[in-house]
Amino acid sequence: MAPTSQKSELRQKKRTESTSNNNNNNNNNNNSITTPIKKEILSDGWYYDVTDFARRHPGGSIIEYYTKTGEDATLAIQQFHHRSQGRVKAILKSFKRRPAEDADINPDPVMAKRHKALTEDFTKLYLELEREGMFKPSYIHGLYRIVELFGLAYIGYLLLFSESYIVKLIGCVFLGLAQGRSGWVQHEGGHHSLTGIPNLDRMLHAIVFGVGLGLSSTWWRRGHNRHHAMPQRLKHDVDLDTLPLLVYNVQVVSNPKQGKGFIVQNQKYLFLLVDTLIGTLTWQLYLHPKYSLKHGYYLELASVVVHYFLTYQIGFWPWLISTWLMSIYLFGNFALSHSHLPVTSEPTHWVEYGLLHTADVEQSPWCDWWMGYLNYQIEHHLFPTMPQFRHPKVHPRVRALAEKHGIPYYVYSYKEALYKTFKNLEEVADELKHMQG
Repeated sequence: MAPTSQKSELRQKKRTESTSNNNNNNNNNNNSITTPIKKEILSDGWYYDVTDFARRHPGGSIIEYYTKTGEDATLAIQQFHHRSQGRVKAILKSFKRRPAEDADINPDPVMAKRHKALTEDFTKLYLELEREGMFKPSYIHGLYRIVELFGLAYIGYLLLFSESYIVKLIGCVFLGLAQGRSGWVQHEGGHHSLTGIPNLDRMLHAIVFGVGLGLSSTWWRRGHNRHHAMPQRLKHDVDLDTLPLLVYNVQVVSNPKQGKGFIVQNQKYLFLLVDTLIGTLTWQLYLHPKYSLKHGYYLELASVVVHYFLTYQIGFWPWLISTWLMSIYLFGNFALSHSHLPVTSEPTHWVEYGLLHTADVEQSPWCDWWMGYLNYQIEHHLFPTMPQFRHPKVHPRVRALAEKHGIPYYVYSYKEALYKTFKNLEEVADELKHMQG
């Protein structure tokens, strides 16, 4: 009887240990599920714990970019939140924080010294421009740009009643231009630089973008802010995510087969004439309404309804032609300042993002109007909340900052920018054609 009793005790002991181990494993699994990974952002020499805040950050997931090793959010917070600095400082003050060591900020002492000097000079320039009123919007200028939209649209609408098809086509051109230029105005609203009152700008942004283009302002703003945070940064800048229609840089392609298809191989021909319209219609008819419905953005939805009510008034073909012309105008101009520039996969300085991965185009009055002042992309990326009509006044000082720190300041004529854009599309397609894999 004794051996049997001992075996029974051993079996019971093993069952107990097994149960204990399972419970421990379950507890570990539960802990891994319920305990979030600690997330911190670096700002002004302090690490702030944003673990809980990151999920409810009003600007969306962009904050996640700055929780990664090597990132410094100091100037991003300064510039993105120019109009709400008091509120942001109060929020930061409520977080747990710890001082950052110099080695944490930048382990390379030479780079750390250079970036520190660049931050100091940039902040000095920023404060000077702020004191001079360069961040103050002009209601007269904003009103002029909105009235211009109505004027162009109304002229286009009247021309559609002509018996001449040529005049009707000119009407479509005016309507396309009105839609395209509403893209410049909504851009101001999205950066809170139209009136300078964030809530009012968000409302105007939703109305102008919805009525003028049939799109969701929130969807655009959240993606566009990620572009501004780290332009031309792989896996960060959403403007690089153009597959399957386009490839601006070979490094975007993970599977060589993606770059060998007909559309990409002929992208220099299809970009303006086909790709821009496909992208616009995909946004208008699927992605944006789906997003607004999912999140309950009713002002955006109501504005889109007005857009299609106006579409019904002019008819299907005038709408399609004017939308096509608008897409060529908008996307064609947007591509001039970024698409042909180098990409990066490493963290860099806010000012270097703006100067090394962005270019200005034709700093002249006609181009200022044609590109809605976004031909000053360097200035816009350095100071995203500055009203864009003020960029011509500040660009000499930005150039001087670049020269002081030995950083290139790219300015191309409109013709040069067009050539570089299409030459890049051709070269990327050719490189992908011969890529192994």
